[in-house]
Amino acid sequence: MTSDFYHSSLEFPLRAIPATERRIPVTELMRSAYIRLLNLGTDAVRDRKQIKYIKICNFTAMTSILASVLYIGLSVAWAQPLWFIIVNTLCAASIGVLYLNKIGRVVVSRVLYMLITDTLLLLSPLILGPETYGIHFLRLAILIPFLMWDIKNLKIIIPGVVTPVVFIIFYPYLEPFFAAYHLSIERQHLLYILGMPMQLGLGVSGLYLFAYYSRRTELELESSNQQMHAQTDELKRSNADLEQFAYVISHDLKTPVRNISCFMKLLATKHAASLDAEAREFVDFAVTGSKRMERLIDDVLAYSRIGRNLSTPTPVNVNDVINTIRYEIEGRIEKDVIIHISKELPIVNSAHSSLLYHIFQNLIRNGIKFNTSEHPEIHISWQDREDFYLFSVADNGIGISQQYAAQIFQMFKRLHGEHEYDGTGIGLAICKKIVEHYHGEIWYESDGINGTTFYFTIQK
Repeated sequence: MTSDFYHSSLEFPLRAIPATERRIPVTELMRSAYIRLLNLGTDAVRDRKQIKYIKICNFTAMTSILASVLYIGLSVAWAQPLWFIIVNTLCAASIGVLYLNKIGRVVVSRVLYMLITDTLLLLSPLILGPETYGIHFLRLAILIPFLMWDIKNLKIIIPGVVTPVVFIIFYPYLEPFFAAYHLSIERQHLLYILGMPMQLGLGVSGLYLFAYYSRRTELELESSNQQMHAQTDELKRSNADLEQFAYVISHDLKTPVRNISCFMKLLATKHAASLDAEAREFVDFAVTGSKRMERLIDDVLAYSRIGRNLSTPTPVNVNDVINTIRYEIEGRIEKDVIIHISKELPIVNSAHSSLLYHIFQNLIRNGIKFNTSEHPEIHISWQDREDFYLFSVADNGIGISQQYAAQIFQMFKRLHGEHEYDGTGIGLAICKKIVEHYHGEIWYESDGINGTTFYFTIQK
């Protein structure tokens, strides 16, 4: 290979890279690192009020690390092994606090920091000597629980305040036992000169951060609440419009559907002799379809009316509701239905009998309809919880697979064809809307074969 290779005429265009693209200023890197450390763990909490306490914890841990580095250098220079161990422990504990916040253990990190720092802040002046006035750091530790925790969290704040106070009280009695480890007076005075600005800076910085983040949190919460109220008002208006639309459309549809059904029946009655078998079959299909459409409209109307124009809630005896449904079933259903009630049902203080009737009627009728047994059985039970009543309606029907748990309460959702089981697919949606009107929940349990148990709650 000749040297021509190195002197080739090929040229590669090179763009001059500005200095600002080649390197990032050190101050910008430091600021970015500080912000990242300050925000460790803030994404692990949902309550925005807790973010300021986590940030103050991170800030205090960072300042402890910086102070530890300074004191580690002095402990090595002055050949003080015990002090070296103490400041290294403080540095390691502060790093551990940042790591715990990073992995989301934000409560454990703050408790650990208070316990370790209180202990180390007691041992440090005991070993170094009283002229360092290191006990002032322990006095600052009394403020830490108020800066890192909500004032309502007394289970942590009270021990967090009592611990440094007890250490301060016992310090004069313990100090003589450590006299042999004390530094010289000159070095104690030097540590005092270094420590006083640090103590003042920590106190002022902590109070400033607390006030700053408190105000910032209040402004963010106020803005968030305003947005939430605006969205809530818009959602209410939208829901009201949809319900009104459904009501008007359904109401206006009932008349033409009834006309279709009536005229098809008149056609079948007056011209029965001139209609062949196929024509009569078509008429039957039209009548059946119009009846189904009428039931569908009635159910949509019932769904849209839930929560609208209700009377004042009154105490409702659930026993009376079940007795009404039982009476209707005995007169309309040919099957030998057995309804078991585990114990006398409660009186729900603030409810509407018509809405509770719809819930139990739909669940009981479904348990009878989707049932191949000659003797359908319905078991009704309830439990009295602290804030709500928990009702259950169980049947010995065909069951519902758990794969439909997220769909079964949607409008018009049917798991079977019309030729298998009659219905509109709105019954469970009505139940869900009524239960949610009372701030409750509804769900079911079933193995998909041996019956289904529906559970729902009604707030007291």
